[in-house]
Amino acid sequence: MLVLILILLLNQYPIISVSASGENLTRYFAKVMYDDVYLFKTPTDIDDISNIYFELPKTYFVELLDSANEDFYMANYLSFSGYVKKDSVQAIIGTPTSPFLENINFRVYAELSRDLRNEPSLNNGTSSQITYIPLYSKNLTYIGKIYGETLIDGRTNIWYYCKYSADKDYYGYVYSDFCDEIDTIQNNLEKVTFTENPTFEPIPEPTYTIPQNSNNVGIIIGVLSVPALVFLLMIVKGKHILSGEKFKDKEVIDY
Repeated sequence: MLVLILILLLNQYPIISVSASGENLTRYFAKVMYDDVYLFKTPTDIDDISNIYFELPKTYFVELLDSANEDFYMANYLSFSGYVKKDSVQAIIGTPTSPFLENINFRVYAELSRDLRNEPSLNNGTSSQITYIPLYSKNLTYIGKIYGETLIDGRTNIWYYCKYSADKDYYGYVYSDFCDEIDTIQNNLEKVTFTENPTFEPIPEPTYTIPQNSNNVGIIIGVLSVPALVFLLMIVKGKHILSGEKFKDKEVIDY
């Protein structure tokens, strides 16, 4: 009961109020508007595999973190942080229901697609190999694609950036030409409201406010002191009662 009274009083008469942290920024989501939109490693206009993670799926979204420069936003896609060109995405109001393409799985069925690599190429040999994927593995999740080295003349140069789940989760590139059973990739058709020129305003630093009416503190202390006084009186009265019982017993025996 005492705890309940205290909670009610603190809600009614707060002693200290705290604002949000100032480290975060206002964030937006932005829709990928075109094909060939990439998540870059640096905010520079270098369309080279050394500066690109993967192509972002059209109609899905990135989370904008801040403006990196005149041409790029700092952005997140799933658990990957990078940069996107400002003229290739459109900021929206609110948070989309399904911002990212997820749960798209596939398998590898031939030798050339069994190497999971940290680049879409065989140029660096075994030094770029992350792990070896067992044949016919299906526990690979598609994240994006990138145009890399053509391993067979006249065939594709598309590599999949993916997650391979084994003893742990591995992330890297596999050559797509010998991958199949990939789930159908659907466009994200949810309706959104676009906004122009998002601004990233910092949230104020934490502030601590003590109410001007110091009587609040006195009220709380006063209320807490009442049960304490009652408890003390009960202890004293209990001792008197016990003493009286012993005295009464003694009187009965003497009588």
